[in-house]
Amino acid sequence: MLSPADWLLFEEDIQKLCGLVAIFSNLVLMYLILTKSPLTLGAYKWLMLYTALFELVYAVFNLFVGPVIHAFGSTCIVFQDMSKSLFDRQIIYVSIIIFCSFFGVSMAIFAVQFVYRYGAVNTTFKQKYLSGNKIMLLYICPIISGILWGLNVWIFMSPSVEKADYLRIYMAETFGLNIDECTYFGLLFWKDDGIGNLKIGSLSFNGVVNMDLILGTSFGCVAYFGINCYRLISQKLSTTESLSQATKNLQLQLFYALIVQSAIPCMFMYIPAAIIFTFPMINIDLDSKYPFVSVTIALYTAIDPLPTIFIIKDYRRAFFRFLSCKKGNEVISNYSLNGNESGVRWNNTRNITISTC
Repeated sequence: MLSPADWLLFEEDIQKLCGLVAIFSNLVLMYLILTKSPLTLGAYKWLMLYTALFELVYAVFNLFVGPVIHAFGSTCIVFQDMSKSLFDRQIIYVSIIIFCSFFGVSMAIFAVQFVYRYGAVNTTFKQKYLSGNKIMLLYICPIISGILWGLNVWIFMSPSVEKADYLRIYMAETFGLNIDECTYFGLLFWKDDGIGNLKIGSLSFNGVVNMDLILGTSFGCVAYFGINCYRLISQKLSTTESLSQATKNLQLQLFYALIVQSAIPCMFMYIPAAIIFTFPMINIDLDSKYPFVSVTIALYTAIDPLPTIFIIKDYRRAFFRFLSCKKGNEVISNYSLNGNESGVRWNNTRNITISTC
């Protein structure tokens, strides 16, 4: 079994591997969105592209920064060992804030995806809230969420002598690290008053309340708009005859992709975040020697593009054609040539074939 110190090295390797996979998968998805999107996808492709671009940047940033996220006792911390960093303390300090801000952006991106999909099937809602320039709110809200999350980290989680004293022995015994040689941010919910009594860390509680508001708003939007979107899609597909089969299929594919993409952040983002906030807040020691949240975030950026690539038929076919590199003899369409030359009418109908690689 790995020691906690060896786990940190293993975690670093996992983050790098997932970062490379995430860069590849998001680049592939961006290419497919730009070149293989069906016309019926409409403006949603730009929101998908926006999401893929964000996750690409997140993956690159995580590849080079990749701090450790851990909870024990009554604290949760985000830290990086400066002895293994290529940058100075101030750069890492800012980088960790940006890294945490990306987490806040991702929370809002999950929500706006469901808001848009609901608007796509509810024209009244779309006309009222997403028409014209109003749709830009879907692109602005994640940025605002990230800024608020980053400010929250900076204001409520900044290093302090009190936090360093609480972390010092644990970090040395568990990971073999000197807290003074680490750059960290942390929440300390309960403090020892020196005579054996616990004193509430009001600053940390204020910080986690703000974070829970962002998490709760995001999860609430996903649940509300997701459930209502499913109901409307089911109703329309069963009662509307005017929709073409291709449009019906695309609506289902998009929704199924969204369902899977909601399960991914739920498993890799929402639940881990809830765990590292809740247990220290109620002063229950997880007693986990192996930090796992950094791994789940890295896994999220790597696998989140995959449902869109494999569930949407146009993307799936293009991706597998690219992998297999099959050539020729794919019939695109029939066309007819009709002419009149020297008074003689002629007609020629043929199939067009193209190379698919």
